[in-house]
Amino acid sequence: MKKLSITVKTLFACSMLAAVAACNNTPANQTAASAPAAATDSAAAPKSNIRFVDADSIISAYTLAQQLFEEQQREVNKLQQWHSSKQRELQTLANSITQKQQNNVYLSQASYESDMQNFQKKGEEAERHLNTQQQRLATTELQIRARLSDSITSYVKAYNATRGYDAILLREAGVYFNPELDITAEIIEGLNARFAASSPAK
Repeated sequence: MKKLSITVKTLFACSMLAAVAACNNTPANQTAASAPAAATDSAAAPKSNIRFVDADSIISAYTLAQQLFEEQQREVNKLQQWHSSKQRELQTLANSITQKQQNNVYLSQASYESDMQNFQKKGEEAERHLNTQQQRLATTELQIRARLSDSITSYVKAYNATRGYDAILLREAGVYFNPELDITAEIIEGLNARFAASSPAK
């Protein structure tokens, strides 16, 4: 069973870009009127009003994501341990049947078939249980992704409401970004502060 690789980069990328891309409210005629003046003054070029974040860094440093990942990984480990234990149990049972055959312990074909049916039944039950638990873990993973996507996107919206950036992009969306435009650390700090404030005191 592969360990879960939980990242919400692809899930919240589009929603975050759309959510924080603020439209310029300057009327069209005002923009047209001011265009010649801007063209005659190349020194007055506007500063970039775009910032970027590193999604992987956010996920790895966000306390909520860390906790959810740890909880999910514990469930994965438990299932792996159960699966290994069940495999050993079935192997022991198979070895027992083989040894009985070699030692002529079975006094009838019916006795042998009874043991084989028991072995097959246990194997089928183990397979059904494994499939059910894998499906449960897959559903939980989707829920984790959705929760993290919603949490990060909502925070970025609130963050940008007080900053007024035209866009907040993912680092992966471009080949190069000026490092001065990186607000990843601010987003991580804000996310963790909000999570800490919402967590019940121990």
